[in-house]
Amino acid sequence: MTQLDLTNVTKTYGRKNVLDDVTISFPVGLTLLTGPSGAGKSTLLRLIATAEKPTRGKISWYGAPFPAARAELRRVLGYAPQAVDLPDDLTAREFALHMAALKGLELGAADRQFAAITDAIGLHADINNRIATFSGGMRRRLIFAQALLGAPELLALDEPTAELDSETAHRVGALVLDYARTAAVVMTTHLADDLRPSATAILRVDDGKVATA
Repeated sequence: MTQLDLTNVTKTYGRKNVLDDVTISFPVGLTLLTGPSGAGKSTLLRLIATAEKPTRGKISWYGAPFPAARAELRRVLGYAPQAVDLPDDLTAREFALHMAALKGLELGAADRQFAAITDAIGLHADINNRIATFSGGMRRRLIFAQALLGAPELLALDEPTAELDSETAHRVGALVLDYARTAAVVMTTHLADDLRPSATAILRVDDGKVATA
């Protein structure tokens, strides 16, 4: 059984179908989303991350449909949106522990995991600094790091390598592949060509439709 299934899912904003009658499954492994800007990739990620609800259709987690399965999925979900308002008055570590508490994680273990993740992506030296001092690339790494906390079974990652230098972007990509061994990872990234050989599936989102690329 696949972990996450979308069946005849449509998402409408006003009169526009951003996603139109999409039926797709996401198994364990890395699924890359490709397609032009504005095609609906971020909308698809928000739907599978439970940040939005479909206008029509069904989303199921291990065969159990939403909304009943939504709370269960959120306990094992990691989501890194492309844009988010971070609390500038908190340090990176305080923010990460706040997110860990919301997920119901043991804070000592989450703190140690956050230290390891941020060390791997070159952010550890700054985790006790206020987010207000962070550059765009540092904020991107922080959003990515909090998504990995716990043992996520589903990761929805929207351009986690944007605004990163090449070396750091490849470190992020390596972590993504590590998590994809045991989790369903759905990701948009400008590194799609680099990760393509390791992807379980590559999907193209265009004009409301989702198809194998």
